[in-house]
Amino acid sequence: MEQKIKAEAMRLGFSLCGITDVQPPKEYTRYESWLKCGFQAGMTYMTSERHRHFRRDPSRLLPEARSIICLGYLTPLRKPELDEDSNEAWVAGYTGKTDYHDLLMQKMGQLEVYIRSITDSKVLAKSFTDNAPILERELAVRAGLGWIGRNSCFISPEFGSGVLLSEIFLNLPLIPDNPFLEDRCGSCRRCIEACPTGCIMSGRVIDSNRCVSYLTIENKGGISEALREKMGNWFFGCDTCQMVCPWNQSKAIHEGSQNWTPRQLIDILKISPEEYSKKYKDTAFSRAKRFGLQRNALVWLGNHIDSVDVQLIEDFILDCEYPELIEIAGWVLERAGK
Repeated sequence: MEQKIKAEAMRLGFSLCGITDVQPPKEYTRYESWLKCGFQAGMTYMTSERHRHFRRDPSRLLPEARSIICLGYLTPLRKPELDEDSNEAWVAGYTGKTDYHDLLMQKMGQLEVYIRSITDSKVLAKSFTDNAPILERELAVRAGLGWIGRNSCFISPEFGSGVLLSEIFLNLPLIPDNPFLEDRCGSCRRCIEACPTGCIMSGRVIDSNRCVSYLTIENKGGISEALREKMGNWFFGCDTCQMVCPWNQSKAIHEGSQNWTPRQLIDILKISPEEYSKKYKDTAFSRAKRFGLQRNALVWLGNHIDSVDVQLIEDFILDCEYPELIEIAGWVLERAGK
């Protein structure tokens, strides 16, 4: 049955599939240490008892669970040879035309249907992909799929770190795979040295307070002036630590997503809430909401003064209701000599 499930997962488009048990994670204390350091930044929900409760013991998400199927779906990364002088706004490679959460939930639903078709017992299943408090990377390591890199990303020896993780909890007692025990980062520190804001800490953890991906996506507030210039060309997300990783140079998909032009950023500053919802509600950009995209657009323009329309920024300030955005827009004008 295990081999049939893995074969069907591959047929559905997953590139990795392993099986582990439902035992509590041995590395949970690392999560508590991360919270104690305040590295969760504005993601205060991660400190809630609910999040701690399920991360301590993932089987609580499905008490009947006997096994966990861990899956990996390939996602593009930005190309390593990005032009630093580019006059375009860079977007993380995982963004696509549709939100990957919807895509992977649909595929896991199909895999659940298949599993029910090959067993006589009543199958209970719950699927997750970055939408529940689970220590996903440790489960993937336990399922033999790869290791956690120095940049804190999960890395597959076959496909690098361009992998989206997801899980199916089952009440079937499947045979678990052997865990992946190797650390293949060795003495390499390319990710640490390349990080534009220095957010990669010792112990393979990220300080979200300084991570460009957090600042441009999950962050619900402003961005400090000390970090704005360091964001450079990044507009939504950041792939820098993955772009320089040796494990991504030959095997990862380097298609990336489309850059945004200065014209598109200007349009974001003028977009209405209704237009924003209609255009971006089913995409990864919905994570940042209209506020976040406008904030990111302002920071990028502040780093590319030649693309700034001063009158547009002044009009934006007069119409804007958010103090955080007004402050950043003022910073843009200041850098433009106004």
